[in-house]
Amino acid sequence: MVPPKTILEIVSFIDMFSVGLIMPQLGNFAIKLGCNQLQIGTMGALYSAFQLISGPMIGTWSDLKGRKPTLILSLVLCAFAYVVLGFTTTILTFFAVRSFLGIVKQTQLLVKALAPDYEIDSSEQAAVFGKLAALSSVGMSLGPIIGGHIMEVYPENGFTVITCCSGLLFIVNASLIICLPDTNKEKEENKKDNRKVAPCILKSVINSVKESVEEFYKVDWSIYWDVFLFKLLITLCMGTYFGSYGIFLKKIHAASPKYLGYIIAFQGGIGALCTYFIGHINQLYKNDKDFSKRLYHIFTVLTLGLLGMALAPNLLCYVVFTIPLALSGAMGRIIGLEMIMNKGESDRRGALIGATSSVRSLSGVVTPMFVGIIGEYLGIQYVLYFAALFAVMGILTSYIIGSQTVLKNKAD
Repeated sequence: MVPPKTILEIVSFIDMFSVGLIMPQLGNFAIKLGCNQLQIGTMGALYSAFQLISGPMIGTWSDLKGRKPTLILSLVLCAFAYVVLGFTTTILTFFAVRSFLGIVKQTQLLVKALAPDYEIDSSEQAAVFGKLAALSSVGMSLGPIIGGHIMEVYPENGFTVITCCSGLLFIVNASLIICLPDTNKEKEENKKDNRKVAPCILKSVINSVKESVEEFYKVDWSIYWDVFLFKLLITLCMGTYFGSYGIFLKKIHAASPKYLGYIIAFQGGIGALCTYFIGHINQLYKNDKDFSKRLYHIFTVLTLGLLGMALAPNLLCYVVFTIPLALSGAMGRIIGLEMIMNKGESDRRGALIGATSSVRSLSGVVTPMFVGIIGEYLGIQYVLYFAALFAVMGILTSYIIGSQTVLKNKAD
């Protein structure tokens, strides 16, 4: 019998592989339906907004009704929605299906919530989460490659083939979850009173919003302003880039879906290597106590990468400049967490991490609309210049942080 942890790891890989099949082709399919850049941006913002709202609702539902049946239901609904998406012929239906997916596509959240039920030893849970994250990354890297090749083989209806494959994979995942044994906790949850479900969900959402606002008020912004500004700028940079890269590559460099998949996988591989060697990289910054040098280098390299891609005369040059982008993006994710761990008090770290997560989520709602407006009224080629502008603001921020540290040291 396959261990439950192994099943969850397989599910996590297949889930992100399925998403990777579709995501790079989504924007170009929307254009084929007749969407303009503003409508594509609105679609992305709606999806992120529904994800932000439905997360605590589905999380609470899983606590009340059981995580296993909730995950199965989510997978089946996603399978249905992705198949419908592939046969969509109108913009309105496309928006409706994407919005529906924004609500029900919480599979990664539910897998992570379910994992501790099958690994009681808390010391081993971190390793389980690490494997889930690693396999998700591998799936997200391989998916675009396979999806690109399918689009090449079936140029007319490739997107429909991809969505049907994704739907089938979600059904496979649902079957795998059904094979998991019921835990004692699951059996207890199934006995709970169904009449209490709706009020508990509503109460959970209200409490989540209230607690989030309270946590923001509790943050000492005079100490942590640089952490949040860094997080905001790095998410705006990367969000603006990832919100436009597929359409940009097709319009500016006439990249085929196959090459689009390879480029995404290449970026993912560079980012993974950088994350693996982050300990060695940090050894170069032993005296960088305020993180200003690392922030300065991250945003400088990010600016170089974004401007290089915007000005690249051909696809090969574009790919070369994705290397600094992937390196700085990967470093930025780790350094942001290190800044919190370094500055945060032990009893406030959870609140700070939660607050920065909220910044990232809200950025995910704002950047698609921003990209849509720029792409529609100025042109898709200008989106990368605006992303570089955010990176330049990051360079100025890191300079200010470094200057303040120098002045403080002189005063001491």
